Amino acid sequence: MQHGDKTPPEDTNAPATGAGFPAGSARTKNKTMEASGKTADPVPSHANWGAELYLTLLDTADIGVITIAQDKTIMFWNKWMEKASGHKAANVIGQTLDDVFGHAIPTRLQNGIRDCLTLGMPAMISPSLNKAVLPLRPLPQFTEKFPQMQQSIRIQPVRTTSNTLLCSITVRDVTLSVQRDLLLRRQAAELAELVTKTRRSEDRTRAILQNTIDAILVASEDGTLEPLNARAQELCGPQGDPEIKNIIRFLLPDSGSNPPPKPPSDRLLTDLGTGVIEILACPASGYNIPLEVAISHFTAYGRYHYIITLRDISQRKRHELEIQNTMQELENSNAELEQFAYAASHDLQEPLRMVSSYTQLLARRYKGKLDDTADEFIHYAVDGTRRMQRMIDDLLTLSRVGRHGKPFQPVSLAGLFDAIEANLQRADAAPAGNIMRAPDLPEVIGDPSQLLQLFQNLVSNGLKYSDPEHAEVRISAREFDNFWRISVSDNGIGIDPQYHASIFEIFKRLHGYGEYAGTGIGLALSKKIVERHGGNIHVESAPNEGSTFHVDLPKDHSVL
Repeated sequence: MQHGDKTPPEDTNAPATGAGFPAGSARTKNKTMEASGKTADPVPSHANWGAELYLTLLDTADIGVITIAQDKTIMFWNKWMEKASGHKAANVIGQTLDDVFGHAIPTRLQNGIRDCLTLGMPAMISPSLNKAVLPLRPLPQFTEKFPQMQQSIRIQPVRTTSNTLLCSITVRDVTLSVQRDLLLRRQAAELAELVTKTRRSEDRTRAILQNTIDAILVASEDGTLEPLNARAQELCGPQGDPEIKNIIRFLLPDSGSNPPPKPPSDRLLTDLGTGVIEILACPASGYNIPLEVAISHFTAYGRYHYIITLRDISQRKRHELEIQNTMQELENSNAELEQFAYAASHDLQEPLRMVSSYTQLLARRYKGKLDDTADEFIHYAVDGTRRMQRMIDDLLTLSRVGRHGKPFQPVSLAGLFDAIEANLQRADAAPAGNIMRAPDLPEVIGDPSQLLQLFQNLVSNGLKYSDPEHAEVRISAREFDNFWRISVSDNGIGIDPQYHASIFEIFKRLHGYGEYAGTGIGLALSKKIVERHGGNIHVESAPNEGSTFHVDLPKDHSVL
């Protein structure tokens, strides 16, 4: 025995014979003899003990180990392979891989084994080339996503002491690595897509900013202004208005401890605090530009910023000026028309009185003294002057609606209709009981005298166009969100729907003077009164079914 050689003691706790151990190993022989009651061989030599330990380590390794002989049969198959493949070593020793797995062995592995046994060439098969090389079962936690184990296979030539070339195959489970790689690839793809979308969004946002007609700037807490688009550069750049940045700094809610001085009054087109800020820009081009300023804020990277939008409102200002001029022209025209109507009606009174006086004098003096034809002509003349007098009076009343209206005030409709009934009874136009009112008539806002005239016209019309013996007029009220609807209904002759709009026109009559008295101005006057009160009037009616006039009066509005 050489110096240093030691015979290791018998280890009764040594691992059992590996699944791929050679049948004639020393440990196998000793265990067999002990079991049969025979005397065991002497303790194996150091070399035999080391070989057995090496085989035990291979058999219990956490990777798969396969040894292939020259005839491509399996010589060694460790426990890891037994568990992963489901095939015991005793069943595969002496078989080929094709015998064990059938035709599931890929060509690349077969070529690697052939080159290793014939040429001594090593090979490496990565899972990046083949998702699964041998049909091995993955660990339970991977079965949902991977039906087969993901493997990294290394093929290595091994030459024995007898110069026999064998093929050693090691199989490593890389399913977890592949799973991580797939996750990283997916995350990388998602990140790349997000970056692409972000770039597209930035490009789109940049294009929108550059092509918008509004000037957009951003201001930081210290008042630094940065133009964000071309229009802002035009207004605030070298060719723009050098004062506009100071005006914007002055308008910012937080202008710091040293706010800029207030701009000249001609540069602020609106009073501050009104909600709409308009300023006047004076660029180097010489054309002043009115701008509407909108300021909003946001927080980024822990700092407060403002977004300032400047909108050119030159066109809007031109339209506003045109509208103001048009409104002024309309007001002037209406005033002139009202003045003309008033003057014409007033000036017609004098000659009409003279004609009326003399025709009535002729009727009194010569009635019965001339022939019947003369009496008839005189009657026509007197009747015509009286109707003309009423028309002129109505025209005067119509012209006074807008010019001589009284301030609005609360008006009780109950008291108003009391006065209307009293007026009609004095004129013998409304027998007692013909006018029926709802008990809960509201209080409205308006001109008392004009509202009296409005509803008296509607009530008297309802009585006039109904059967005198059975005439009924009903007054009711209904409340809406923003207005009161006062309804005046009658059981008269009704109105054909085709005339529902035209009856509110001046001098519009649906019947001859011999059928019903009137000038055709009453409903036109009613409509003008309602319009002055900011309301609306319309009718619901059909022939022989009576009429209902609805008057909508706002609950609250400015005093006109």
